[in-house]
Amino acid sequence: MQFAIRLNTLFTLSAGLLLSACANLAGPTNPSSAQALNAAPAIPYQELSGQSLFQLLLAEIATNRHEYAAAAALYSEVGASFNDVAAINRAVALNQSIGNYSAMLPMAEKWLLLRPEDPTALMAHSVSAIAIGRIDEGLVSLDRWLVVDPTADVSLILTSYDVLKSAQRAILDRGLTDLLIKHPDSGSLPYTLARFKIIEDQPEAALQLVNQALAVEENLQVQLFRFQLLLNLERDEEAKKTIVALTKQEPTNRQVALQYSRYLFSYEPGNLDALKALHSRFATEPTISRTYARAAFEYQDYDSSTAVYTHLLTTAYSNEAHYFLGRIELLNELPDLAADHFERVVETPYLSSALAEWIALARPQDEQRIQAAIAAGKLSMPDMAPVLWRLQANYYQLIDRSDQAWSSLEDALQQYPDNADLLYDKALLAARLGRMVLMESNLVAVLQQEPNNANALNALGYSWADMNKNLDTAGRYIDQALATEPDNPAYQDSKGWHLYRIGDLDQALLWLQKAYSRMKNDEVAAHLAQVLWDLKRPSEARDLLAEVIRNYPDSTQIDILTELFSE
Repeated sequence: MQFAIRLNTLFTLSAGLLLSACANLAGPTNPSSAQALNAAPAIPYQELSGQSLFQLLLAEIATNRHEYAAAAALYSEVGASFNDVAAINRAVALNQSIGNYSAMLPMAEKWLLLRPEDPTALMAHSVSAIAIGRIDEGLVSLDRWLVVDPTADVSLILTSYDVLKSAQRAILDRGLTDLLIKHPDSGSLPYTLARFKIIEDQPEAALQLVNQALAVEENLQVQLFRFQLLLNLERDEEAKKTIVALTKQEPTNRQVALQYSRYLFSYEPGNLDALKALHSRFATEPTISRTYARAAFEYQDYDSSTAVYTHLLTTAYSNEAHYFLGRIELLNELPDLAADHFERVVETPYLSSALAEWIALARPQDEQRIQAAIAAGKLSMPDMAPVLWRLQANYYQLIDRSDQAWSSLEDALQQYPDNADLLYDKALLAARLGRMVLMESNLVAVLQQEPNNANALNALGYSWADMNKNLDTAGRYIDQALATEPDNPAYQDSKGWHLYRIGDLDQALLWLQKAYSRMKNDEVAAHLAQVLWDLKRPSEARDLLAEVIRNYPDSTQIDILTELFSE
């Protein structure tokens, strides 16, 4: 007995048509279905006319041109007019491929009139009847199908489950349960029911049914499904034993190897020896190679990661490979080679990350290439355009060309005037350029769209605190941001600076010390030094100034603190 996890096609067309689709629900039961199931002797073959042969030729041409709706209509017309099983077979398959189950069902009914005991006809009838909501008819033909072929793969009815209404699903579930009692030797029935239970979010019930299926026959695909169920139920040790055993039983099976590699990456990413063994055994399987390369990178085995990712440059994982090879070259302090790799990343999800890494190098000599990469990304992936505009503006800020950064953000907002991220970036740049009124208006615009935007709440609250204005509202905004991320040192710094502005120096000190322990930069150090100075702790304040001078010699905070301490 063989039945598969994946929904296989019902039939094979000469054009290699893959059959999968959803159906619309239809009306009440058609009595002709029951008549078809109880039909007596098979109807003999009927000679086709010249016109019908011409229609079949047109249908085959339409199939080869992937015009499946036209082909289905032509085959259905011939099937309805003549007793030709081959034409009906094609009509059934094509109608299923386009999800036209209401047209598929009459063809299946006629097929049963022609061949009452044909398991493929019974399969087509059960699938199409269930797909359009005629559950009782579908269950009758399903029962007959299992009588004719006890090894029948009834999991094919899974294609229609998601379009059924809840009441219809309940009827189907009860009917399949009854059939399971009637056909206890079917491994496919409990497996199919298990799949339904997963859709209904009943994993424990699904596991019991899968165990029942495996008691009928050990089936690899069902064992793999059981492995996934165990993971979903967080029975990790049992899942591990299952996949390890399957790997030993099926050492050359790629599907088992893929599942094991994914398990290792998710649950034991540091087990590089096991991943390496899988990679060695399945050297031509790019998904396994990619999993090993990524794990090796994460665990700093850069030589292995480089070797495998280099091999993957000619596969579907080329974008990922270039991205991680670029990061490795950064670690090797070879920015030219890193930039070359980042430039070759042209698709999501790695495009924006590669550009961000490249832009972070802040090399003016890369401007033309970076601009070309960003422009290409805007054309090929318009949905990513706002992100790419932000990266462009960030690049210009990093190379100290604020005017071009400003122009980039203005151009972007011309196209995306309500984009909160672009408004936020422009607000921060406005603050850097001293355009405080515009900074405030942009942050207010962000919060009008996204009232819980923590970054905008913090930025506006801190800015008002720094300007010593709107202090009550500023405090509320900072507290709201902190409520979302209480350990964020930037938000903690804002809280401390706000407390300083309202005169609560002791609490300000606690918050600023907390922030500085997590984020040692010149601005937080300056805030902390100023609070210490006002608390009459000058030596500690001067120590912080010395630290700023030592670590941030170009900081604008040095002059501010020096002037303060000279008073």
